[in-house]
Amino acid sequence: MFDAEYDEGESTYFDDLKGEMQKQAQLNHAEFEDQDDEARVQYEGFRPGMYVRVEIENVPCEFVQNFDPHYPIILGGLGNSEGNVGYVQMRLKKHCWYKKILKSRDPIIFSVGWRRFQTIPLYYIEDHNGRQRLLKYTPQHMHCGAAFWGKI
Repeated sequence: MFDAEYDEGESTYFDDLKGEMQKQAQLNHAEFEDQDDEARVQYEGFRPGMYVRVEIENVPCEFVQNFDPHYPIILGGLGNSEGNVGYVQMRLKKHCWYKKILKSRDPIIFSVGWRRFQTIPLYYIEDHNGRQRLLKYTPQHMHCGAAFWGKI
């Protein structure tokens, strides 16, 4: 009963945004209902579940000769902001199974999602007054900060 009374109160910004999106989707559906798929794609873009034909030029002949339709070909791309590089700050803790010492300014390979890149991190610890003090090594059984140049 408390939840019912509490939830009836004012709606949040997220609820309003969701409602506007739902109204727009219903309006689009009603407006483009009688048009064919080609015209709808011109205005709405490709909807989920539609097939897209991709034509690739200058494909090596080895790809065509060794093509096996039982194995899918996965196409990927980057968004506009995914190619940006800059300074990244992160919080990390060395795993207890990793026996080597992680030193500042030693190259390390990061695997983030489907990307891999090499960078040179600087490890630091933050003081009680907010200062960041450089560490030569990562501390044992403690979190520390790392700053490096990489993909944002």
